[in-house]
Amino acid sequence: MMPKIVNVRTVTVIGFEMSGTQEEIAAMRPEWTARFLEAASQISGQTDGHLMDICLKRAGQLYTHCIGMEVNQIDIIPAGMTSLTVPPGSYALLEFHGEGEEIPFAFRTILQWAREHKVRLDTNEFRINVKIAEGHHHLYWRLADKRTEAVEEAV
Repeated sequence: MMPKIVNVRTVTVIGFEMSGTQEEIAAMRPEWTARFLEAASQISGQTDGHLMDICLKRAGQLYTHCIGMEVNQIDIIPAGMTSLTVPPGSYALLEFHGEGEEIPFAFRTILQWAREHKVRLDTNEFRINVKIAEGHHHLYWRLADKRTEAVEEAV
């Protein structure tokens, strides 16, 4: 399936954050995911229970990710977890059917599609992998905010 542009509403997430290079995060992801799934029952206000892996930002070679799930309100944040807000806006969405280790290649599909269609993606690589079911993922990549880019260019 080809990516498409969709509008995403504000989403509140509770989960564990981790930082490192892409390789370090890939190595840590299974342990952090298992740790999160063990603690997920402590999270109140869960919406659909879909596991989310969010790339929050990139600074050089370092990335910050969050393994979490959407909540409709924040009552209590379990120990060691954090809350964050996924900003509303336009995102490229790819509905992906495949294995977890193929997801980086699927994000490259979004990148290639964006280049071909002259769609500007967020330079901080704000990306979201929502696991809908085993082997079924919704992959989002935030589009560049033209207003923010204009301010950055003016400074």
